[in-house]
Amino acid sequence: MANEDEWKNSIRRNYSYFKNNIADSLDVAEYLFGETNPPIITDNQKEQIKAENTTSKKVGKMLDILMKRGPRVPQCLFDAFMETHNEECAKKLAPYLLAQEKHALKREPSEWPPLHEEHFDMMKEPVTYLRPNDPCCFLQYNNTDEVYSMRRECRGLVYLINNEQFHTLSQRDGTKFDRDNLKKLFTDLHFEVIVENNLTAEEIRKTTESISKCDKMKDSDCFIFIILTHGDEKGVCGIDGISVPVTTLTEMFEPNNCPEMNEKPKIFLIQACRGDKREMVCSSGGPGENKSQGDGGGDRVDGMNAPDINVEREPNIYATQTVHSKSDILVAYSTPEGSLSWRKTDAGSWFMQAIVWIFKFESHVKDLVEMLGKVNNVVSKGKARDVGSHFVTVSKYESSLRKKLFFFPGIYGDKRVHPKCI
Repeated sequence: MANEDEWKNSIRRNYSYFKNNIADSLDVAEYLFGETNPPIITDNQKEQIKAENTTSKKVGKMLDILMKRGPRVPQCLFDAFMETHNEECAKKLAPYLLAQEKHALKREPSEWPPLHEEHFDMMKEPVTYLRPNDPCCFLQYNNTDEVYSMRRECRGLVYLINNEQFHTLSQRDGTKFDRDNLKKLFTDLHFEVIVENNLTAEEIRKTTESISKCDKMKDSDCFIFIILTHGDEKGVCGIDGISVPVTTLTEMFEPNNCPEMNEKPKIFLIQACRGDKREMVCSSGGPGENKSQGDGGGDRVDGMNAPDINVEREPNIYATQTVHSKSDILVAYSTPEGSLSWRKTDAGSWFMQAIVWIFKFESHVKDLVEMLGKVNNVVSKGKARDVGSHFVTVSKYESSLRKKLFFFPGIYGDKRVHPKCI
């Protein structure tokens, strides 16, 4: 529940503006009486508002009454403004409502990696969709100066490469959970998801280049590349043990190679080790510490050269380049350069599990960079065990995005989408 001073201040600081700019206070009062359940104002209070002899006094009376009501007032008043064509007044309340919703998000797992029961209960829940008159949507959806356009019914392509079976390297047990969970997540976020399994390095290059030149790019608001594989300092690994530099993949979507994605966001999510360094921390031995590490399958790494640590042990031109070729790209890695990346054999990688958790419940109010900051925080809480030692990592991202990227789940164009329709 919102702090009383906070929600009342959201009215007080805009009191004069509302008095001078509400088009018809009686329309607003009628909405607050007839369209809210239970009504925010009573029939008697509505009549008190009507009895005032000037528009300014009517608005003042209505606001004075609302200040004596409960914390539902800001959201109901926002809805009333939207329904009575007082959008500029609604805009004054929207930042407060958005801040309150972000503050109220409590869907983080109790520990990391998550307990199995908690994790699989999460997977049964749908993506949180925008509600009618959602303040995030109201503030950002048409703000194309600061926010990337994400309005198409199909936002674009997600190209997902899942490497599990390798010729000479260890099998990546547990990667199927990441593959299936990510496919479901981004389908629910209105993307078309293309999955390829067990590609060699050359196949990674060729299929990725083919995607960059496909006709669907010109109808995309966004492109997302995901790879789940082993890796090393040089790049991501094909099943033949040969690595492909990440820059080789990102360059395929720069304007000179993929003009259809000029000025559009290109997102790369990389689940792979980037070396064989294991960072160790001291255990405090506190009550309940690392209890999930004995829960289900053990943690393994996605390194090409590291031991398999078992903790149990010419395209058609549709656009021209208008910004720097390296603009509008974000690359998120499961681990820092030179370090190992961790994966639960019966649930998926720490990094991709965190992406599914955070994106599923927060993409309706937070932009991509804000969510990835939270992913970094969640991943950093994990500890893998090996002979009494505890190993940690943290995910990281590098961004040249010029605007905020919201997924706006549940809306396209001017239409709302019910989750069951996805």
